[in-house]
Amino acid sequence: MDVDMDMTMMAWKSKIDINDIRADKGGNPDIYRRALALAAVAVVGVGSPSESESYIDEALSLDSQRRSSLTNLEGLRSKLSNLQITVIAPKKKAKEDITLEVEQLKQWKLEIAKLSKEVNDLELKRDAAIASINMLLEKCNFEDLESNDGVEVASAMQEENDNNGNQSLPLTKQPSLSVSAKTFTPKSQLIPSEEAAASESPPALPIISQDEIKSIPPERILNLNVGVLGHVDTGKTSLVKTLSSILSTAALDKSQQSRTRGITLDLGFSAFLLPLPEHMRTVGNSCSAESNRNCKTNGMSIDNGTSTEHSAQHQHHDLLQITLVDCPGHASLIRTIIGGAQIIDMILLVVDATKGMQTQTAECLVIAEMTTRNLIVVLNKIDLFPENEREERVRLAEKKMRAALRGTKFENAQMVGISACIGGEKVAAVGGTTSAGGGGGNAVSTAAKIASTSNIHGLLDLLQSQIRPPNRDALSSPDRFHFAVDHCFPIKGQGTVLTGTVLSGSARPNDIVEFPTLSTQKKIKGLQMFRRKANIIQQGDRAGICVSNFDAKLMERGIIASPGTVKLIRGAIAVVRKVRFFKGALNSGSKFHVSVGHTTVMATVTFWGAREIAMQVQREEDEKLEERNGSVALGKSSLGGSADLAGLPRLKFDWNQDFLHQENYIDILPASDRNELTMESESSRKGDSLPPLHWARLEFLTPVYCPMDSLVIGSRLDTEVNANACRLAFSGRLVEKYDAKSDHNRLKSYTRKERVGIVDRLGDPYRRNDDNKLVRYDIFGTDLFKKETNMKQFVGLLIETKEGDVGIIQSSFGNSGKFRVNFPGGTEINEGDSLFLRFKRYANDPKKAIHQDGSLPLARAGTSVDLPVKTKKKNKNKSKNGSTSEPAPAKVGSVQGGDDAKNRNPYGEVEKVKGELLPNDKYTVAIVSGLFSMEDDITQHKGRRVCCLATDEEGVVDGSFGKMGKCKVYFKEGISAEVGSRVQMADVD
Repeated sequence: MDVDMDMTMMAWKSKIDINDIRADKGGNPDIYRRALALAAVAVVGVGSPSESESYIDEALSLDSQRRSSLTNLEGLRSKLSNLQITVIAPKKKAKEDITLEVEQLKQWKLEIAKLSKEVNDLELKRDAAIASINMLLEKCNFEDLESNDGVEVASAMQEENDNNGNQSLPLTKQPSLSVSAKTFTPKSQLIPSEEAAASESPPALPIISQDEIKSIPPERILNLNVGVLGHVDTGKTSLVKTLSSILSTAALDKSQQSRTRGITLDLGFSAFLLPLPEHMRTVGNSCSAESNRNCKTNGMSIDNGTSTEHSAQHQHHDLLQITLVDCPGHASLIRTIIGGAQIIDMILLVVDATKGMQTQTAECLVIAEMTTRNLIVVLNKIDLFPENEREERVRLAEKKMRAALRGTKFENAQMVGISACIGGEKVAAVGGTTSAGGGGGNAVSTAAKIASTSNIHGLLDLLQSQIRPPNRDALSSPDRFHFAVDHCFPIKGQGTVLTGTVLSGSARPNDIVEFPTLSTQKKIKGLQMFRRKANIIQQGDRAGICVSNFDAKLMERGIIASPGTVKLIRGAIAVVRKVRFFKGALNSGSKFHVSVGHTTVMATVTFWGAREIAMQVQREEDEKLEERNGSVALGKSSLGGSADLAGLPRLKFDWNQDFLHQENYIDILPASDRNELTMESESSRKGDSLPPLHWARLEFLTPVYCPMDSLVIGSRLDTEVNANACRLAFSGRLVEKYDAKSDHNRLKSYTRKERVGIVDRLGDPYRRNDDNKLVRYDIFGTDLFKKETNMKQFVGLLIETKEGDVGIIQSSFGNSGKFRVNFPGGTEINEGDSLFLRFKRYANDPKKAIHQDGSLPLARAGTSVDLPVKTKKKNKNKSKNGSTSEPAPAKVGSVQGGDDAKNRNPYGEVEKVKGELLPNDKYTVAIVSGLFSMEDDITQHKGRRVCCLATDEEGVVDGSFGKMGKCKVYFKEGISAEVGSRVQMADVD
């Protein structure tokens, strides 16, 4: 590339680094030796030319020593890691002796510390030598060197820098040349106009030329990632080849297998540049007043690599770079499609206009719903329609697609009809030659592209009109750098290059990044964006990162990140929603393929919490749901892989919350639960029926490295490829880490239990003061417990009536399993009515304790009501046959005692026998009810004789028993009568 002399000398006078003088890195130490010799001649006091030249040799020697020590250090660290993983950990698990291994571990750690210090010291010395060289060059006055020798040296240096600029990682900075951005009026057209079709020479594509691209600083270009998805053989790669002007190392099916089979087998990346649309120029194109002190008129100040960072909203961009992510379409490569879709901002859904919606088209549509809010339907291959029927056939194809999109969030998506390659997509995909390997140029000439396509201009116009400003991190913090790697390859003399997409944060040269899966860290040597050197990469950028001393075979795909920000997780709790097109059941305990970014592993999934999470969403997330549905950020795009785009709210998981046990995923909430949701549900807002949100426990069979809040996609990839069914089962947002060993018992999942009894007797009646109703405060129940049940564990539990009155079990009543219940508010229950004991038991509780959530109502006072006393006649009643019958026994609670008590012979009932066990196997004490009422003073009747009618055994009243009118009767010879036997009280002896 030709530049003027001023730029040449400025490049010569710029500071150098070690790579500029390393021949194996493309540098030329001889040029800088000659420059230092000239500086020594021109400047007094800097030493002789030979001494100045020795600075170069000293810096190279120190760098060589440092690299040698660093190699030894990395090797030792690898040995230490292998020892811990392959030897110590298995032995420790098997409880074997590891004394020798521990000693070896300590020795290696000491050596590592020593080598680390040595590497740091050598690096400081090397950097000091480089600083000396730069100081010497700074002392040299440029005007003093305007000689033939000086110009010769400068020219040689510039030539060397130009040569280096053609390498994969150029070492010189590109000049900041401005490129005027032509404004195109957005114009959507489904089919090409007759005028365009009749034109013999179609207009040039509005794509910036390759020469202009090379001269544009990457910081002034806004990058958007556009996924190209669709069924196999719909012409996706043909479309990518037509549009692309910059190719990556893995674009256009460059693998031999892809070219042989004629289909895309892996993700491909290429790009083209467009003028920034007018509607995006008015959004965030100016720096704030405070930032203007650090900004130049052309955006970020980066001349010395110390630019001030601004958010995407504060940067000024002149051009728009569209990075095309070419995804495979074959059904067996669905996990690759999922990985590609999670790094995109919008999607071009390519459809064969002659076939319409196909199986993988539907799956790509489901993925699009999870990962983006912007989608354009590209109806390809319209050239296969007869020319006289083309317009009508294209409209019919659009109508069918519109029907297929009904019910999705893309039912109003824009459509355009094109032909990416007239004559067949395989011709474009595998035919012809490319120049991508050398400099990343156009695959074919622009004229050839235009001649073999139809309505590409209509697609570009529509694309420009539909693109929206992306949502990016407000602050591009290097502490949150997260980079999805999709390709990794070595470059001789440079190092190892990792290409991928920045998911969050930012990075610069010399930053330290971590390889979580390899437990190692590396320093960034250089950055590129489509073969252009970059000083910073930020969220959304498609970039290449160069590191040294790293074996490319160790990583094919994965992530790199800021040290310590991405942890290994063996399990997680996620908020998930079923894909409504998935026809199968989501059974707890089943295994699913779970995708996080480019990683797909098997996981055991358990679902629960549908009812509780619905209440939580409506209580806490109502405003956020509105924003997510587009009412606030309407039209904005966002980097794929965001759980927000999948319709998943940001919720906190409460370990102390109780969850009703669920066997499996519930497709529809029970009617009783839906009635409790008083607020508008999300599905009613959208006008469709969405499956309810659930909590899900993901237990990964293989641990994964990923940050919390990531989007996860669950699939059943073991389903038959030709089954014509959606294999995407659910989407989710990672919320909390989960460890099966330590967290299993923390989950509070319960099952509801219910026991039903009946009212056996009623207590005394009262007239409730506040509503004048006749109620009972005490009742006696039965049939709830067995005779041998230990009642202590049930005392204090709440009992409910059918009408909703709540009471508390106060004690047992007798020894037949009966019980007494007190209702603080009173109850109108009747004898024979049902009593309900409702409680819950936690699945992980080893004690199987009983838990209840309700509470007693407030006490409501009442006034005692005396029921009429049934008086008994002195003469015995006569029966129809003339025989006499015994008087009926008095009811519990009837009024006894008073002046007439001594003249009557009331009857009672044996409730319980107790006391001393005599040699004749009889007890000495009986608890009798019915002889007295609660108001009677039983002490006044102490000593009265009581006769058991069934056995003729006699005893005497020995005192009261409780407050319910019961009394104790003492039998000197013991009582053999059974519980329930009647007794009669006689006169006082």
